[in-house]
Amino acid sequence: MSFGVDLLWLVAGVVLHLCSQLARGRGWFSVLCAAHPPEDRPRRRDVLATWVAGAGASGVLSARGGDALRVLLMKRRMRTTCPTLVGTLAAETVAETVLGAALTVWALSAGLVPGLHLPGLATGAAIVAGVAALWLVLRFAARRFPALARAGAHAKQGLALLGSPGAYARRVVPWGMLSRALRLTSLACFLAAFGLAVSLTAVLVVMVAHSGGRLVPFGPAGAGASLALLVAALPGVTGAGAGQVTAFYLGMTGTLTAVGIVLSGLLLVQALGLGGARRALRDALERLPREAPARAPVA
Repeated sequence: MSFGVDLLWLVAGVVLHLCSQLARGRGWFSVLCAAHPPEDRPRRRDVLATWVAGAGASGVLSARGGDALRVLLMKRRMRTTCPTLVGTLAAETVAETVLGAALTVWALSAGLVPGLHLPGLATGAAIVAGVAALWLVLRFAARRFPALARAGAHAKQGLALLGSPGAYARRVVPWGMLSRALRLTSLACFLAAFGLAVSLTAVLVVMVAHSGGRLVPFGPAGAGASLALLVAALPGVTGAGAGQVTAFYLGMTGTLTAVGIVLSGLLLVQALGLGGARRALRDALERLPREAPARAPVA
């Protein structure tokens, strides 16, 4: 069975998605400026280009691989350390995570996403316990290994803006809200492009499914999880069949991945040259978790 695609809506979805990435990059710029003295701060356009390059590469390298590429690129452009840059990425992600979690909780608690519900108290307690255990392990490791303690001190510098909640709310949160709004509008355009009924509920289903898939740290498995959630929930909202939902998801992710790879490649070549771009991608791949290739994709 074949499904038509409206190219105008498709292009609009891609453009809005890229604008969403630029908004997040602008928030990261604010975090970087707060973590470094004026003489060491980067140029805004370099930060935006680096964020877009990492976003494009994440379609191939996974989200963590995209972050590794951002760290490698910004390390070449400014006087800083890799742990400090990792801290700035973590600080920027706080706004995105909180906004995404709040929107997801609201959608689930309001029953806007059929078939999906808020996790129970036991699940929430397990998550809190896991985070606390991880924190204790890191504290213990920092005391045993001085190098890790120094890296932690540099990472704390990258988190500096979190120490001023008012400044963080003014300088980062609005960009996160703009990014989230642009992303939701982009998803509506993609639904229209593939002939699915557009509604707030449908957009929220896609957003929750995509966010849920990203909890799986490896690309193919995460994509499989997202698709499974969509096939389970989206037909009841849009009236589309499983085949059309699958075509929508594969078409949307395939288009965004292709555009991201092209943009990332162009930005890397512009910043580093052809040889430097190859080395940066190799270094980013080497920084991925070693166990990633051993995981089998979810069918």
